[in-house]
Amino acid sequence: MGFKNFRADISAAAQLATAGAVPGVQSVKKGDADGEVTIEYHHDSFPKPVRIQALAQNVSEYPDDNTFLLWTDDPEPPQPVVAAIASAQDYLSGLSISSMVTLLAAHLNKAIAGVHGDSVSLSQVDDEDGDDFGAAFDDEYPSDDDEFGLGPSESTPSGPSSVVTGSKELALRRIRRDLRHVRKAGFRVGLLDGFGKTSTSGIVSISVRINKLGLSEQAMEAWNIKPTDYVVLLLRFIGTTYRSLERVLELTAAENDIKFRFGKCNRYKPTISQAASAFVDRSHFSDDDSKPPSPTDGDVVFEKLFISNSMDSFMCQSFISLLKIREEHGLDWEQANEYLLRAAGLFDPSDKLPPKPEKDTAQTSQDGAVAPEAQQVLDPDHLLENGRSQERSFPFIAMQFAMRYFVKCTEYCLKCHRRLDKGFEALRPYVCSDPLCLFQYMAMGLGPSVEHEILTEPYVVDLLVSLCYAATQENPRQQPQHTSTKKTSLPIRTLPVGLRFKVPDMLGGTKTARARLADDCTRLVFDDTGVWDSVNGRLAPAQWIALRKLTGNLSIMQHARILKVDEISKAVTIQMMSTSALPQGPADPVGYIMPPAFARSSGPAVASLLHWFDGEVVDVCPYDTDFDDLDDTRKGVAMRMVLDTLPPILQLEEWLIGHPSRSLRSMERVSPAAMSLLTWIVGSNRSCILQIERSRNIARENLPLTLQGVEKRPDGSVLELARRGRNREHERILGMEGWVQFRFAQGAPDKELRFNRALREVMQRKGTQEHPTFFAWHGSYLGNWHSIIRTGLDFTEIACGRAYGHGVYFSSAYNTSAGYAMHGHPWPNSDLKIDSCMSLVEIINAPDEFVSRNPHFVVAQQDWHQCRYLFARKSQAYGTQATLTTPSIQSSGGPFVKQPPELQVYGVDNRPLHIPVWAMPRRTVASLGASPLRSKRKNPETGSDDDDTDDGLLFLSGDESETDAEVLPTKMPALRASGPQVKQVKTESTDPSPAAAPAPVPLNVTAFQPDAVDLSSIPRLQPPSFATPSATRSLSVEVKKLQEIQSRTPCHELGWHIDFDNLANLYQWIVQLHSFDLSLPLAQDMQAAEMASIVLELRFGPDFPFSPPFVRVIRPRFLPFLEGGGGHVTAGGAMCMELLTASGWSPATSIESLLLQVRLALCSTEPRPARRHPGMKAQATGWKTSSWGRGDYGLGEAMEAYARAVATHGWVMPEKWRVTATGV
Repeated sequence: MGFKNFRADISAAAQLATAGAVPGVQSVKKGDADGEVTIEYHHDSFPKPVRIQALAQNVSEYPDDNTFLLWTDDPEPPQPVVAAIASAQDYLSGLSISSMVTLLAAHLNKAIAGVHGDSVSLSQVDDEDGDDFGAAFDDEYPSDDDEFGLGPSESTPSGPSSVVTGSKELALRRIRRDLRHVRKAGFRVGLLDGFGKTSTSGIVSISVRINKLGLSEQAMEAWNIKPTDYVVLLLRFIGTTYRSLERVLELTAAENDIKFRFGKCNRYKPTISQAASAFVDRSHFSDDDSKPPSPTDGDVVFEKLFISNSMDSFMCQSFISLLKIREEHGLDWEQANEYLLRAAGLFDPSDKLPPKPEKDTAQTSQDGAVAPEAQQVLDPDHLLENGRSQERSFPFIAMQFAMRYFVKCTEYCLKCHRRLDKGFEALRPYVCSDPLCLFQYMAMGLGPSVEHEILTEPYVVDLLVSLCYAATQENPRQQPQHTSTKKTSLPIRTLPVGLRFKVPDMLGGTKTARARLADDCTRLVFDDTGVWDSVNGRLAPAQWIALRKLTGNLSIMQHARILKVDEISKAVTIQMMSTSALPQGPADPVGYIMPPAFARSSGPAVASLLHWFDGEVVDVCPYDTDFDDLDDTRKGVAMRMVLDTLPPILQLEEWLIGHPSRSLRSMERVSPAAMSLLTWIVGSNRSCILQIERSRNIARENLPLTLQGVEKRPDGSVLELARRGRNREHERILGMEGWVQFRFAQGAPDKELRFNRALREVMQRKGTQEHPTFFAWHGSYLGNWHSIIRTGLDFTEIACGRAYGHGVYFSSAYNTSAGYAMHGHPWPNSDLKIDSCMSLVEIINAPDEFVSRNPHFVVAQQDWHQCRYLFARKSQAYGTQATLTTPSIQSSGGPFVKQPPELQVYGVDNRPLHIPVWAMPRRTVASLGASPLRSKRKNPETGSDDDDTDDGLLFLSGDESETDAEVLPTKMPALRASGPQVKQVKTESTDPSPAAAPAPVPLNVTAFQPDAVDLSSIPRLQPPSFATPSATRSLSVEVKKLQEIQSRTPCHELGWHIDFDNLANLYQWIVQLHSFDLSLPLAQDMQAAEMASIVLELRFGPDFPFSPPFVRVIRPRFLPFLEGGGGHVTAGGAMCMELLTASGWSPATSIESLLLQVRLALCSTEPRPARRHPGMKAQATGWKTSSWGRGDYGLGEAMEAYARAVATHGWVMPEKWRVTATGV
């Protein structure tokens, strides 16, 4: 919620204090520092009011991830105040300001009552475990006293909104009980708009963090989610009464006015405005309208998932009906859905239902394999768990239903939600083979957003269109096989039947008409009245038509858009759009290769061909033939013709950037047929393909520099990056010039899990721990890849024979596989001009168990190989292509995956390829050296390892006694979605785990690897005797916060690194500053000296955070200011910054902010830049320091320099700075 809500909550708390709603609290005001709140409290036993300060230590994450720090500046505070502050401090996490003030007042009243011997009810104070105070209320709605842990008080107002009686009280208690089931199962409960507090209607969110679901990294990449995201189900109850499960079952589905929304959020719950916006119907906005954007409140981001539209529709339309069917007939969800579809007449009722489940068997036990982590949130089936008792929770059942279809979404059709064929394996969900499902999938927008894909991964879209284009033309070297299961004679296995889009049928000949084209090519005149009468009803404004003119053995076609139809003059005004060509005569149209003269079908290429049509009589063919009515050959021709009209993908990207609120359907140059086909191409992709190459130089020459983000390589060449999407250049394999590289993964979401299981089994059996896998190439005709990325590498189709047995063929030699990667026909409008493809595959190292290992590897085990890269070669038929200059392998940053020496994979120049480690998914195989140490931090308030507290903990313990400990699912380590990840915190687990791979070094910053610097020579202090509870608590909060930041931020973006594994003393931190921009003189000095980082030491005192830490540089030595240096480093290594003095420090300053400001000071070039001190010159000065032999700054000289700087500038010295600096 952040700063805005923090300031608003101060006002709300002040109003409560003014109204006398909080006993003893006279006022609440904003403090002097950011995040500070001043509370004035008075009791009759006090001589005067006492002022208490509360500092929010993480305002940006307020209230959920914030902790308040309490103190008083009263010189002689009453003893009960001191005791109350100490006792309340442990319960100040995740509270709003009003809740914090109310809690503090309760502790003050308790402490005062104890001193004066007053009796205090247990309901008036907190329990020892603090559960009553462990979570926040987003809004200060008057509520039952039990919710705040307070008993009735005469001074508490009892307005109408705060009184809950009768049936409403019963409903509120039922809500709490139902949501308690949700919480116990490990889900998070978010209370948004008063629902469950004082209202029985409203919105509640239920969520679970992605890393609890055990999804593979490939699935997370394909689904565009991160391990730290939350999957959120919003339930909106409309009306005055909460619908319990019993009430839901009593009413009809239409009478149950309950709505659902499914999405993802970077926090465990969205804000109130975001949740409300999710239920707004946006269907009435047209493509030309500027749709209202979804609200973004501070740092909270709530957005749709890839299956949100499908899930929302499924739950709103069918969930309650399915629930009633299950309850009545004892079916599982899958059977109930089949029952419902047959009752609606959508499928044959004579088909048998799946077998009936056992009542005592968990719902998911009969489903396909899911990760154990996901099993914990899916099992047991809560609807069957307690029979028909009243203990069943409707929100819990709804969340289990949503999670079941989310985790297993690739196993079910996105429209009818029936289970797909057993042989279906994909990383992305899709629809079944029913044409109606495909039509509704496209028409209702249930698939991925084409616009989003173009904006984030334009080369992937270009690749997909190119592969589809090639798949519509026959492979000239295809061998006919009797075992083929394909329904077409084309390489494409499945055609887009069911979309019902309209195309011109130029080969049919029955729907064409003759007309004369005006000299300026803007009007068609039908001189023959009979011809005009035959086409008049088929022509309308905005419709597309194709114009054909025969030229030798070619049919040259111009595609145009109708602007106006003039029935009086029998003429049509048109706008020329694009060009395509077809062979004429005995040539097979399926195998036709378009000559380079017609390579580009839009823009200047159109104008250059218009003179062929000036004043000519042409054949006119409207786009009015149903694609489904064509035979396969004509379907292939129509698909190529339509794709010929589609502008280049980078032009579509530029248009979308210029029209951010519109879809491609409103772009005039994109025909409805082309849009339908493009949507199908993108939506039917079932693999995860991510572009590594983001430079525009690989696409087109002479591209204008209108792009965001321009980087320079070390050799000075310009790298123009795509506008959006993640930069993955650190995953690029060097030595593959002329090929465009993509990360590539396919198979079911559990395919990686099955691969790892097989890998571990083979490793244990064969002892291949040192080299568990190797890499090899797979080449195939370009036209085959459209189907490969949808069905996987299999051997159901035979392209080049199987002389060495049945299986998938691989080779470690580039030239061998390149020979099988036969050239196809590039899409003329492609920016990449792809004419062949190969994949680089990781294979389990057991070649003696392959079908064959010489001359090719023939692998029959489907779970023994995983695609990692897809390489696409740029055609040379369109002239010279731009070549990217690449740095040498030695400067690429490493590390690389270990490969067996005898099974090396070779590249273009017959040299071994080096595979970057961070392009590989993390697994338990230690030899890859890429798995992070697991991080599990216990939440002291829940006993779980979540790092934030939801509304459910306080709320759900309000009215019923429950002493059973909640056992929540174990949190999985945060996995890297892409790119390198820094080291995480060591866990309590005894499982050995290798250290995290160092982050890649971008080309324009100094190199850094976390473990490359030896810090053992730095003296380490024992925990100090002066340690105080408040300082220790504050430092613990800072450590937790920084661990979180470091674990989720790429190392080179963060710029600092702390080895939390070796942080044995909270009061002494060693911090490395790194990844400095090479344009800085300091960075150039560091690079020349092969120095990875600047090492700092932070020492904290007993009164932190009210006094600053002592910060000094340990190494390297800097050039002193008097000798021309800068960077705010004193001659003794202490930082010369007022921030680090009593006059400049604020308790609200976080360590993250401090590190940022120190880094900015070092990077400052005013008045002079910081420079590393040359060693020989430094030695000649004869500086006296005990650590001179290593060249490090000493503590003594740092303290002396700090004192001099403070005195020189007239700053105020912290009171206990010497204790802080010395640690004693």
